[in-house]
Amino acid sequence: MLNLIVITIPILLTDIVNPVLLAAVIFALGSRRAFLNAWAVLSGWLLVYFLAGIILALGLEAIMEFLENPRPIDFWIQLVIAGLLIWFGLKLIKQNNPRKKESDYGEAENLGTGKSFVIGATINLIGLPFAIPYFAVLDQIVKSDLAWLPAILVLLIYNILYVLPFSLLLLIRLVYKEESNAIFTKINEKMERVGNILMPLIIFAIALILITDSALYFITGVPLL
Repeated sequence: MLNLIVITIPILLTDIVNPVLLAAVIFALGSRRAFLNAWAVLSGWLLVYFLAGIILALGLEAIMEFLENPRPIDFWIQLVIAGLLIWFGLKLIKQNNPRKKESDYGEAENLGTGKSFVIGATINLIGLPFAIPYFAVLDQIVKSDLAWLPAILVLLIYNILYVLPFSLLLLIRLVYKEESNAIFTKINEKMERVGNILMPLIIFAIALILITDSALYFITGVPLL
């Protein structure tokens, strides 16, 4: 158990560096129900990460074998996913149109708790295939040969420690409400501008990787990934 903790701590520190979740929490902190909405974002993220960790850990060996022996249908599915990502990226660009933004003024301020939870869960699902540190942690937990209950507890503790630094933002918002409100609002505005450009680019980049991976498989028989 001690060896597992020693190994997972540096992986956790690497995994925590997540600007997407940080942006989502700060976005929620710019709303009227700042504390509830930010907590909902973190709850959505934590729930998906924890449940996905259990599912992936149970099937880790099968997943590794699946990745080593891909089938043509898998790459057709990749192309469909890539198409959906491109559609979603184009939709984001359309939503970020300046003329539309005028009518959507105050979107962050009027953010709801349910939508905040969905935001946290969704950004986790989108980024999960690229959460390399998390896969490394799951691999270490499986290799440790712990009983199922201690293994789940280790995974739960990992997830709680993951969201802990982001929870400090909520504490700052509660203690320094007036001062932090102006700060978070300014940060939110700047991050929203950056996100409006960065998020579609990230989505298109992921779609391009999936398309390239599929194309190489169909042409050469050897995938990129």
